[in-house]
This record gives sequence, structure tokens and C-alpha cells, in this order.
Amino acid sequence: MTDVLLADNQPLTAAGITHFLADRDDVSIVGLVPDKTHLPDLLEKHAPGVLIADYKTPGYITIDDLRLVRDKFPEIHILVISSDNDKASIMEVLQLGIKAYVTKDCSREEVILAIQSAARGEKFFCHKILDIIMEKHFTPEPEAFEPSVLTARETEVLKLIASGYSTQKIADELHLSPHTIHTHRKSIIRKLSIKSPTEFVIYAMDLGIIKPKTA
Repeated sequence: MTDVLLADNQPLTAAGITHFLADRDDVSIVGLVPDKTHLPDLLEKHAPGVLIADYKTPGYITIDDLRLVRDKFPEIHILVISSDNDKASIMEVLQLGIKAYVTKDCSREEVILAIQSAARGEKFFCHKILDIIMEKHFTPEPEAFEPSVLTARETEVLKLIASGYSTQKIADELHLSPHTIHTHRKSIIRKLSIKSPTEFVIYAMDLGIIKPKTA
């Protein structure tokens, strides 16, 4: 069971997320944050596995608050669900090390997958956020990377990682064990000298495995 603390002061959004999770037996909302001043106390009280937060509503949670949560409660995973359209502030949030970020346009299934991934400390980005990461970090290099450096299976795994799939979802998709996926992931990291999660996306684009989504 994953305990979730919800920090979103927009009534419709809070009600929608609560409704999404009402019939789940693996996720429980343990509290709502009425005001940013209550956030530290509620995190101390409930010690949730996941904090769901929006940092973009006036007079409420800010990026600085997320930074404080990261520093003071490193064991609590943060999932951002926001309607922010500002690429600079989205990148600022991602640079905090937050691994899970979806927009308020996402489906119930995507939200649940994001919560499950966040609870495991795995990354989960919706396509809009992946596009921003690609745009920010992808710059063509003079040298090309040869797809042959990876095995066919590693190429499949790289594509799914870059598409935002969790380890378990990749295992389900390829009918392999999570341990096998983890082994492939380590091999990909070693072969491509990957140093951060966003580099999975960058290399996948370099190799032509995935392309930026077009409008």
C-alpha cells in the first residue's frame, strides 16, 4: 500500500485525484494539505511514500517548497501533477531531481502509473514533459552513435525507458522479469556512459529509436 499526501488547493483537481484513487487497494490518500505552512507537519505526521503536489497555484506550494521537501524528506518521493506551461519552470522542477511529472490533462491510468512509479523511486514523465526534456537537452553532435553498440533487446529496453516506462511495465511489455530488465538497463548505462535519466532520451533520439512528438 502506498500512502499519498495530496498538496493541491484546486478543489476540482483534488476531488478528481481522490476519485481516481477511491477504488484502489494499493494507494491511499492519507491527507490533504490545506495550506503550505502545514506541509512540513503533515509530512512528519503521515510519512507518505509519495507527495503529489502542484507548485503553480498562487499563494500555495512553490518550487522552493518542493526543494525543501527534497532536502528535509529525501525518503519521500515527489510526483508533480501540474498544468504549468512554462518550460523554464518545468525544467527548474526537473532539475531538483524530481523523477515523476505529469500534466493535469493526463488520464486516470497515467496518473496511477505515475504514482506507482514514484513510489518505487522510478521516473515517469508524460509525453509533454518528455518533449520539453528532449528540446532542452538534445543537440546534434558531429559524431553519430551506432545502434550496433546495443543488442536488439537492449535497443528495445532503451526505447521503452526513453518513452517513460517503469521497470515493471517494461518487464510486462517484453515478457521478461524485472531483474532481467534491470540487467539490460545496467548494460545500456555502461555501454553508452549514461550519467542521468534524461540521457536515456537523448541517446534514444541520437540512435533514431524515438523521435520528438510533432504537433
